[in-house]
Amino acid sequence: MLRRYGLCLVLVLLAPTAVRAAEGDPERLLPAGTQIFVRWDGIEPHRDAFDKTALGKMMKGDMGKFLSSVYSQVQETLGSNLTVGELLQGVPPDQLKKMVADAQEAPKMLTMLGEHGFLIGLEVGGNIGQPEAYATLVIPDAGAKPEPVFGTLRLVAALAKEEVKSKKINDTTVYSLSTGPVTAAWWVDGKHIVLSAGIATPEDLVKRAHGDDKRLPDNPLFKKLKDFKEFETAARAYVDLAALVKLGGSVNKDVDSILDELGLKQLKSALIYSGFEDEAERGVFELELTDGPRKGLLNLTSGKPFTLKDVPPLPRDVLNWSMSDFDPKLLYDEGRQVTEKILKIVAPDQLPRVEDLLKKLDTDLGVDLRKDLLGALGNRLATYTSPAEGFLTLGQTVLIEVKDEKKLEDALKQAIKGAAKLAGVDVTIKNRTYHGVALHEVHVRQQGFIYVPTYTIHDGWLAVAYYPQPVQGFILRSKKVVGSWKPGPQAQMGFTKLPQEFVSVYYSDPRPTLNFVLSLAPLVGGVVESFLPDSRFDVGLIPNAHEVTRHLFPNITVGTVKGNVIRLDTRASLALPF
Repeated sequence: MLRRYGLCLVLVLLAPTAVRAAEGDPERLLPAGTQIFVRWDGIEPHRDAFDKTALGKMMKGDMGKFLSSVYSQVQETLGSNLTVGELLQGVPPDQLKKMVADAQEAPKMLTMLGEHGFLIGLEVGGNIGQPEAYATLVIPDAGAKPEPVFGTLRLVAALAKEEVKSKKINDTTVYSLSTGPVTAAWWVDGKHIVLSAGIATPEDLVKRAHGDDKRLPDNPLFKKLKDFKEFETAARAYVDLAALVKLGGSVNKDVDSILDELGLKQLKSALIYSGFEDEAERGVFELELTDGPRKGLLNLTSGKPFTLKDVPPLPRDVLNWSMSDFDPKLLYDEGRQVTEKILKIVAPDQLPRVEDLLKKLDTDLGVDLRKDLLGALGNRLATYTSPAEGFLTLGQTVLIEVKDEKKLEDALKQAIKGAAKLAGVDVTIKNRTYHGVALHEVHVRQQGFIYVPTYTIHDGWLAVAYYPQPVQGFILRSKKVVGSWKPGPQAQMGFTKLPQEFVSVYYSDPRPTLNFVLSLAPLVGGVVESFLPDSRFDVGLIPNAHEVTRHLFPNITVGTVKGNVIRLDTRASLALPF
């Protein structure tokens, strides 16, 4: 059963689609009540702008040729691998012939998406006893040649050994696959390919795409997306958070109260824009809240703005760094209050345990966690990673602003001793003086614990790292014994095009990571050629790292708060997930 439900979900996701009503805008195929909407225009409509970006230039070079070669090889081998596998399973020749034909069409879907883009609309409603959920996806202006999409869907169904049915609905051939109450249906609607899924019949899904009620262009959030003009956008999305939170609260009074205590009922919407600005990929994320004082977790978003001048000295070879402003005592207080309020609703008999556990923690550590430890800290938190100070993440350092150095030092020493006693581990603190600054190494005598956590309190900051060397580096930079990071010309330009005051900032340089990956790629390719000679993998096509990264520059994201809107602005050359 899970496999069948999963298949319907795969069928929806494999046809990333967009919506252009049969004879008009594709968005008119979605109802105005759509709670989650995503549109990507594809690459071709923005080809000129994309080609000017660092990523576009990179793809015109050796990296583009390499990826094109890999893509072609996958396309060539998919059909033959499918043939062997299915023959071994006894698939009839006629059916196998159709599957091979579909397998040859499936890879073309990526090209189709690049030309036409897609839209996605999701809507959830009903109640626990009778839920309603619909997902609609359409590829605009692709109805004349639907085989890449239809072939992919038929192939997925055939591999799962599920039957695809077809029927005429309003003179349109509609294909569908049902499992229990869930149905996935797809058809050509005028100029567009439509795929829809939900707890409904194929007739209902087609009818929803042509309702007489208000359509998506009438939705206020969609209008906001359409009115955005700050840069050329290739993708836009919104999430109607207020509607989703209201839906969650309708489960019962307890859930509604919990959402309120968490502050989630103050959420209105999330808007996302992605596009191009000169050589950069640009992105904006806006979280809109209701008017009035914030409560619950949202109270933590009230940071004080700072500038680049407030950033502590960073390593010259820093890979990535971030800094934000938040109140650690407020985090403690809000966490405690939210926990108590939720327990009061769901388990009132457990409420006294919160107070008891916090008191016991303070007693065991030998410090008042909120007053002595968090109370000695400031509001700014910075993190960074330096390859010279540690391999991969081992060079990561955390800096926390300090308000009372003496109070914090006493509290930390006592807390470490208390934590060691509580854990039953032999821990000693080795004190050193490094360039006139007290440096504290925490030695844990336990087999398998390979770290030597080290900290110092210096120049208004608490510096913490896995090993002594990163902390030593912070001291050296603070005393100007060695140089510190300064934004290069490209990074400086990026910062000037973003807000100059922010409550958070994140900087990352994709070039070192790509250099590292591409330096290992020939070795991996050689292993593939040696052990899988039939793969026909060509090591010589792996691009040179210098050629790949020559157009790239650091990625920058800054966070700002203005009124009831929390906003993230991004300028990037190549956004990586790590």
